[in-house]
Amino acid sequence: MWECNYANEPVDIKLVWLLFLKKIWIFFAAVFAGALFIGGGYFVRHIVFAPEDTFRAVGEAYVDYVWEDAYGISRHYLNESVWATLVKTDLVVDNVMERLEEQGIQTDREYIRESMEASLVSDSRIVTTTVTTNDAALSIAAGLALQEALLDFGEAQEGIEGIRILTAPERAKKVVLDSKTMRMSVLGAILGGLVSAGALLLWITLDDSVYIPSTFERRYHIPMLGTLSSKEFPENLKYLCRGCKNIAVASVEEDVSAVAVTESIKEKLESGENAEQADMENIPVAAAFGCVLEKPGNAAPLRDSDGIILIIPAGRRNGKKIERTLDFLKIQNCNIIAAILWKEDKSLLKLYYK
Repeated sequence: MWECNYANEPVDIKLVWLLFLKKIWIFFAAVFAGALFIGGGYFVRHIVFAPEDTFRAVGEAYVDYVWEDAYGISRHYLNESVWATLVKTDLVVDNVMERLEEQGIQTDREYIRESMEASLVSDSRIVTTTVTTNDAALSIAAGLALQEALLDFGEAQEGIEGIRILTAPERAKKVVLDSKTMRMSVLGAILGGLVSAGALLLWITLDDSVYIPSTFERRYHIPMLGTLSSKEFPENLKYLCRGCKNIAVASVEEDVSAVAVTESIKEKLESGENAEQADMENIPVAAAFGCVLEKPGNAAPLRDSDGIILIIPAGRRNGKKIERTLDFLKIQNCNIIAAILWKEDKSLLKLYYK
């Protein structure tokens, strides 16, 4: 009787990679899809439907703080967050709006508030002002008005001796967006490749199909005749069926005809050199019984036979069904002498055994 240590099966690394290579198109399709989805999505969002052009006017002002001692140290100091908040206060915004109205420029007050920024880039006493709008002339006018507003602010502060203009925002540069389409495409390709590779390896690992004869033999400890196309098939059949007078052929799948397989075996044995090689007179007559689980009533004639040849369709993800079939035949005290791999992937077998 056979042993069925179904779960105790080592991983066939070569078979895993061959199966992965047969599905490698999924990997490349996922790489392309990831690049298209993420890179293309970024391109559509930030390039095709990008907001209208904006123009930025940048100026610099120097702040002279009041000295507290002979070493030029002052206790009065406005940090970057203070300046950033200051330019958005009503005090400064109202001053800027008044100067713009004097020039005949009518614009939205909140729009001007959001367009103005101030920062300390290189020195704590140099305030960099930035105005970004969708009109170059408006950016320049608002930038100059913002600097004038800061001059007024400095005159009203006790801790500030004065503010001087270093660079007037007399030009506005068009804001050029940094397109990250290529980088996002590469990111999408990498993510798509990693996800697809992981999914493929998981799918292959969980696949309990029988693709090669040695897998069935290692898993179920039942000898396999091979495939009809294998040269050793006739000799294996002759040896494993020695002493048998009545051989039964049964299948684990409903759609695999045991009658058709039996006829194919006879044609194989009767063809050309196989007839002499297998010694046809020593091959017992086989009876076909179809699917074991579909017709469990055939257990009696299967049990009365000298041995059973089980038909195992290749690559059907039917490992659990094979286990059920073997368990049923074991309970019925049936003698399985061999199995045959049916409808095998010839290219996979060729690569595996090379």
